[in-house]
Amino acid sequence: MLKIDQYEFKYVCNITPETDNNGNIIEYSPQELYTKKQNVELHEYGKGPFCKFKIPNCWAGKEGVYCIYSDDQLVYVGECVDLSKRFNIGYGNIAPRNCFKGGQSTNCKVNNFILNEIKQGRTIKLYFLETKERYKVEKELIEKFHPPWNSQSGKNVISNVSVSNQIGMEFNTAKNKYSSNKTVFCVHNDGYEKLSAYLQRINRDSAKLTFKEIEEIINRPLPQSAYRYRAWWANGGHSHSNYWLSVGWKVGKVALGNYIVFLRIR
Repeated sequence: MLKIDQYEFKYVCNITPETDNNGNIIEYSPQELYTKKQNVELHEYGKGPFCKFKIPNCWAGKEGVYCIYSDDQLVYVGECVDLSKRFNIGYGNIAPRNCFKGGQSTNCKVNNFILNEIKQGRTIKLYFLETKERYKVEKELIEKFHPPWNSQSGKNVISNVSVSNQIGMEFNTAKNKYSSNKTVFCVHNDGYEKLSAYLQRINRDSAKLTFKEIEEIINRPLPQSAYRYRAWWANGGHSHSNYWLSVGWKVGKVALGNYIVFLRIR
């Protein structure tokens, strides 16, 4: 156990990249495998190099906040709905598409930083706190400790309001069509620009995306209100709708918890 601020984090494991028979870290450049690399630019972390690593599968399905340490320094704080997937599919195995603009740049950044730290002889340790209040805890720790790998202060949450109350506020606000100078849907906007970029690359006039596919695109879970309320997907009345409206798309059909159909605006 490791106490970070007021929270007791469990030790998960040391992160150890795959090595060859001589014990040398195997480095990868997956961007070279992307078939459309001529049509899109690498993002700032897309050049790599990258490594591959895994954490134990016993952490599958664990929701909460994780902390990455390099030796004794806290270097990164993040949240997840599934710790195993976040590291074994996300950070630990960089997909070719994610090296380019519109891809999951955070995955590339964390992987490359881990590789560089280990190559310099440092030990990377992973700790985890299982909690439903992952946005709140993540934001608190980032704002207090300012981990160097974090580029922002954490996901936005409404202070002094529980997550469950927050979801209700989101729906009631949209339902009552509050004006723009009052509280509207509270959306954790970081990542939604990736949905904009994805829609811009589509050549057809409609796009059917499952909720899982949308979460993979934005590299974060959708809020529970997106699963429960059609109002979350309304074309206007809340800030996050700008991420599809501003690039010429609208929501045409909503199958809650299943899929969304986006239509090009004519």
